[in-house]
Amino acid sequence: MALSSGATSGFALILFACGLMSVAAAAAGGGRVDDKLMMGRFLRWQAAYNRSYATAEERQRRFQVYRRNMEHIEATNRAGNLTYTLGENQFADLTEEEFLDMYAMKGMPSSSGRGGVRRGAGRKQGNVSAVDAPPSVDWRAKGAVTPIKNQGPSCSSCWAFVTAATIESITKIKTGKLVSLSEQELIDCDPYDGGCNLGYFVNGYQWVIENGGLTTEASYPYQARRNYCSRSKAAQHAARISDYVQVPAGEGQLQQAVAQQPVAAAIEMGGSLQFYSGGVFSGQCGTRMNHAITVVGYGADANSGLKYWLVKNSWGQSWGERGYLRMRRDATRSGLCGIALDLAYPVV
Repeated sequence: MALSSGATSGFALILFACGLMSVAAAAAGGGRVDDKLMMGRFLRWQAAYNRSYATAEERQRRFQVYRRNMEHIEATNRAGNLTYTLGENQFADLTEEEFLDMYAMKGMPSSSGRGGVRRGAGRKQGNVSAVDAPPSVDWRAKGAVTPIKNQGPSCSSCWAFVTAATIESITKIKTGKLVSLSEQELIDCDPYDGGCNLGYFVNGYQWVIENGGLTTEASYPYQARRNYCSRSKAAQHAARISDYVQVPAGEGQLQQAVAQQPVAAAIEMGGSLQFYSGGVFSGQCGTRMNHAITVVGYGADANSGLKYWLVKNSWGQSWGERGYLRMRRDATRSGLCGIALDLAYPVV
């Protein structure tokens, strides 16, 4: 299985809520939260996420990082007029640089093929077939999305999770069977990608076609590191694809594609997204893509009316909206954080 996100007990949730109110109250009064109060909250966070440190010095350093992150979260949430909120999560003791180093890739291949990773053969590339796209789509509600998985901190394998997720979904749509597929097989066996270091979902599709299919997660479980390829396991095909489509840039094109099936995409991950906890994200970000995600739907927020993309991530359920992100949708060419610039989906 992929690394699971631990459930937080009701008691821990109560402690978190009390700590959050205390921090917010102190911040509202204009003063800095005292060390004793913040340390108490840090200890509760350590217990909730089973975090320990080798030395007292490292623990103190992590406490200071935690404090700065909490102050950033509270200041952002107090700013007002935001369409999203930030919150405490499993990344609370990491600086932004550490977070990106552990959970994002060092860039992604560009549309011209630069980046040191082989691009797929591009079996199809052109405008998406015109469909009468409905005002909202959620492939989860149609049973075509597997539960949130967790790539873990030691393997930048988002590309493999997206490759598997989109094949899982199209297989369900076409056959009626939803099967969790193996990211580890892609990490170990795909020669066109870098395993835990750098990869691209288009290359993943190309390899799955050449291999004749992809096996199940149960048969080839996730290890969060690159190992020797198990040819015997890789020969057990639970799902197959015959082709893939690289979609032209643009949120309009993305909407047409997502109306038909979940779509692989890339975004620039960083900044406030580290602590995203809910709402329609509309914060600052660029188009230096470093993270692969799966767009599994779109719609409009019931309260604000803001249009959004529904994004499946691979960081466990304790991040975002139980592992999902809603990102503002504006019908632009690039989309927020570049979400509409690099798009593809598999064909059965």
